[in-house]
Amino acid sequence: MANTLLTTLGTSPYSETVYVFGERKADRTRYVAKALCQLFDIERVIVLLTQEAHDTHWKHLQDCLPPHVEKIAKAIPEGKTEAETWQIFDVLVDSIEANTRLLFDITHAFRSIPVLVLLGAALLRKAKNVNIQGLYYGLYLKDQQETPIIDLTPALRLLDWLTATDKFISTGSALELGQLLDTVQRDFYRQPKLGKRDPKPIRLQNFGQAIRNISRSLELVRPVSLLEDDLLRLQRHSTQELAEEVGQFAKPFGLLLQSIQDSYSQLALPADRATDAKAQVQKQFQLLRWYVEKRFTTQAILLAREWVISALCLCEGLPNYRQREARQEIEHQLGSLIPREDQPQAPPDIAAHVPDVQKLANLWSRLSQYRNDVAHVQMNPNPLNSEALESFVLQDLLPGLEELFPKLTWAEGKLEGDLSTSP
Repeated sequence: MANTLLTTLGTSPYSETVYVFGERKADRTRYVAKALCQLFDIERVIVLLTQEAHDTHWKHLQDCLPPHVEKIAKAIPEGKTEAETWQIFDVLVDSIEANTRLLFDITHAFRSIPVLVLLGAALLRKAKNVNIQGLYYGLYLKDQQETPIIDLTPALRLLDWLTATDKFISTGSALELGQLLDTVQRDFYRQPKLGKRDPKPIRLQNFGQAIRNISRSLELVRPVSLLEDDLLRLQRHSTQELAEEVGQFAKPFGLLLQSIQDSYSQLALPADRATDAKAQVQKQFQLLRWYVEKRFTTQAILLAREWVISALCLCEGLPNYRQREARQEIEHQLGSLIPREDQPQAPPDIAAHVPDVQKLANLWSRLSQYRNDVAHVQMNPNPLNSEALESFVLQDLLPGLEELFPKLTWAEGKLEGDLSTSP
């Protein structure tokens, strides 16, 4: 498939040179655009240039480019003011159609254009599904017969790292970071002529898969998979060899490696307590706290409703808290706490395990209502508004559970002994 080249021209009297890219050489020329047309399959050249640059170079450039190449001039201001800078940005973005295969050349760019090209490339990839084939710069050296063309495409990937980093910091999701690690390793093995003794990435892909699995379990509220599988895999992959490999092949990720390990490892169970039901439920509460801190309202409501049942199963001496029959029995008792007209009932057995049974009844009523409201996505006559749901999660949920179940919401290492609040 043919490519579009977007390039710039200034007013300098460019010297002839032989542009070289890797082992390939172009014919001697003043214009890097001609060399790129020869080195790559270019069918359209879009040139950003001021009026003065147009008068100085445009006709000469047209004459030297291959006849089959479409040549398009786009007028830009000189970029002396902020307003003119944004005009250049608009021209750059508006010049490219959706789904274009695009190469950028910034050899003769001036002032802020290189920065605008980077930002424009990032926007075009997302907004117009533009396939960026490369970002290039001709490194002209006076008195040298040849001029190397430098591949600056990795700078675009740095923007990908920036986006993925922002997503992890704001949401805790490492899906995009994991995909980037996978891409780095795959791209490396696509390179030609790898020597047998050359260092190679062998751990990035597996670690990327590990953090993607964690992110999916977090997003889809899979606490069992998270605790029993995903976090254990993370710990196995977190080695000094991985850190060294990251430093060599994925430097931007090196800034986040420890942060990711710390953020996710806090949710992991110690190996000697992996089968401890009390420790599992306690860690699930830490996961619930993580959801609240990240403002994952839906996930927090879904997990909190199930966590109450799990906590009461343990209080009732039922360590197999995931057993269906046990959970149904606890749900039935919780349902009996919600008063019905003219049908007073004696407190169920679970009332003995909390300091205030009425607060448990109120919390369960709200959790049940909010969970159903979320699950039915407003498909009812009187749905709750999103502000009410978020306010409940951010302000009331954790304090309410901590008051009712203090021994299951303590810090790691303090979950010991009888969980009942009764003497």
